[in-house]
Amino acid sequence: MRSRKALEGFEPYEWETPSADIAARLGLAVEQIIRFDTNTSPDVPIRWLRDLSSKLDEIGINDYPDTSYLSLRKALSKYVNIPVDWITVTDGADEGLDLLVKTFMDVSSKAVVSAPTYSYYRTIAQTAGGDIVSVPRLKDFSDDIEGLLKAAKREDTRIVFLCSPNNPTGNSSKREDVIQLLEETDVAIVVDEAYSEFSGKTLVDLTNRYDNLIILRTFSKAFALAGARVGYTVASKPTIDLINKVRPPNSLSVVSLALAELAANDLETVKRNIKAAVQERDRCRKFIEQLKGIHVYPSETNFLLLSFEKLDPDKVHKELMKKGLIVRNVSKTKGLEKCLRFSVRLPEQDDLLLTALSEITKNS
Repeated sequence: MRSRKALEGFEPYEWETPSADIAARLGLAVEQIIRFDTNTSPDVPIRWLRDLSSKLDEIGINDYPDTSYLSLRKALSKYVNIPVDWITVTDGADEGLDLLVKTFMDVSSKAVVSAPTYSYYRTIAQTAGGDIVSVPRLKDFSDDIEGLLKAAKREDTRIVFLCSPNNPTGNSSKREDVIQLLEETDVAIVVDEAYSEFSGKTLVDLTNRYDNLIILRTFSKAFALAGARVGYTVASKPTIDLINKVRPPNSLSVVSLALAELAANDLETVKRNIKAAVQERDRCRKFIEQLKGIHVYPSETNFLLLSFEKLDPDKVHKELMKKGLIVRNVSKTKGLEKCLRFSVRLPEQDDLLLTALSEITKNS
C-alpha cells in the first residue's frame, strides 16, 4: 500500500502521553498525575455543564448541526466586535490551521514561522505537501521582522504563521511588525491568538483593513473548554468566504456548539478565570525568581518558560515526573536547549511544583 510522498520521512506532531500510561510507568495512581504540560485551564465549567444538561432535550442530538454554526457566530460577533460573516467556526483551532493550508498552500510551497514556536505549524504545512521556513527569533524571543519579511517575499511562500502570545516563549508579536508584514507582502499573515485573552492584546480590529490578515482563536484556553474542541477564525468576509470553500459541513457536535455558546454568553465568568490565572502565573513567577539557578521568562500567557543555568533540564523533568508533576520538556527545541515549560493550575497544585523545584535547586 502506497502512502503520500509528503509522509516519507515525516516527523508527526508529538502527542502528550496519556496520564494513565504515565501513572502505570511510575507506579502512581492516575489521581496523582498533575498535567502542567497542556496549557489548559484547571477550572471545570460546572455552571455551563449544568446549564447544558438542562437544555439537552432542546439540542436535537439526532440531527446534524446548522452547518453555518450561526448561533455561535452571533455570540462571537458580539464578543470580538466583528460582523458575523467575518467569522467561521472550526473543530478547535487545529482544524482552522488545516483549512488554511488547504486554502493557501500548494505542493512545494512554503509557510514561514518565527521560531521557536508551536510545532504543529510545521506538521500541518508538511502534510499539505509544503514545508516550513524557520526564521530564528532574536535573543529576547521577539520576532526578527527583517528576516520574516525576506522569507515572506519569496515567490513560493504562501503563509506566515505568528503565534501571539507565542507558545512556548510567552511573548506577543509587536503590532507594528505585523502591520509591516501585512503591508509589504501579499501572503496570508496568520496570527494565532490562542492565548490572547491572558495578554489583553488582539489584532482582530485590523481585519477590516487587511484582507490578508487571518486571526485564529480557541475556546481551549481562557474559556476552559479544551475537551469540547471549538475554535474560530476571524478575517475579512472575502477571506472567510474563501476559507469556507474547504470547510467540512459538520465537524462540530451540537453539544460542543451549545457549550461554547453558553461560555461566549457568560463573559463575566471567563474574565474571573482569566484574572485568577494571571494572578497565579505572577505568583509562581515571583517565587521561581528567588530560586538559585533558574531563569523565568516574562509571560503574557497562562504558562511560564524556565531556563536552567547549570542543571540538566532532562534530569529536572524526570525528577518532577517521579512526583507525578508533568511539565513540558522543550529542551530539544533549537533556541530552548535549557528550558522547561509549565502551565499554571490551581494554587494547591502549583505549590507542589514550586516546592519540588525549590528542593531540586537546593540539592544541586
